[in-house]
Amino acid sequence: MSSGIPPGSRGGDDSRALTTVPACWQRLKVLVVDDHPAYCLLMSGTLDRLGLGHQACRDGRAALAALDVQHFDLILTDCQMPLMDGYAMTREIRRREREALSTRLPIIGLTSNLGPDEVRLCLEAGMDAWLIKPLTFLQLHHVLVYWLDQAHVGAFEQGTKAQALVGQKGWPTRTTLVQMFGRSEVVDSMLGSLIHEARQDLRALSGAVMRLDGAETVQHLHRLIGSVAFLGVTSLEKRGLQLMTRVSGDGVATHARDLIRLRQDLVRYLAYLSAL
Repeated sequence: MSSGIPPGSRGGDDSRALTTVPACWQRLKVLVVDDHPAYCLLMSGTLDRLGLGHQACRDGRAALAALDVQHFDLILTDCQMPLMDGYAMTREIRRREREALSTRLPIIGLTSNLGPDEVRLCLEAGMDAWLIKPLTFLQLHHVLVYWLDQAHVGAFEQGTKAQALVGQKGWPTRTTLVQMFGRSEVVDSMLGSLIHEARQDLRALSGAVMRLDGAETVQHLHRLIGSVAFLGVTSLEKRGLQLMTRVSGDGVATHARDLIRLRQDLVRYLAYLSAL
């Protein structure tokens, strides 16, 4: 697709022209990646006005860590940042998507200079569109309307597939959990605690795999699989137990690809639990 600003997004910032935002935006989340604190605050305020959930990171490495443990529907990233810039971050995200055969995450590059070289770099990295900083309210709104509509369609399709596989994979439903624990209030409390702790372990697991630390990888896998088994998800549990044995015997590097895939499936499972 031709990238850049959708038609009609240029011009003055007359946010009074904005009437309503899509209802589905209340269920979507945007990741903002920028090393400038003031710009992060500006973007956060704008996204708040649009009713969108969001999180801010200061560099590409922090953004990748956030993606390890949470689902996002779109990324707005500065192109030039220390530690890991937006181009390198985008290339890594696209590599992970290819390996996991996962849905493409829309990534919008933000740059203060948009010449032929910058456009080429955005395209080569795998960005979907690009914008010149600073953005006006309406410019950002027009871009989000287009790209979040694509994300919502993809999320709906993924959610439909997940629901169809509930019986096959053994994933719990709201009804089965209430039957298991007695009351909705107990289910909400239990899920909140389980998801919070599992996300912490996912973050730690990602770091352990990057450091090739076998003992710590097995430790956090053990905790994650314990959380999974608690709700009876046997397919993920079996894969996790097998990987624990293999990592203990062969080390992390040999099984890094399988570890990444399991981690991505666990992230999807936690996203499913969060929606119950």
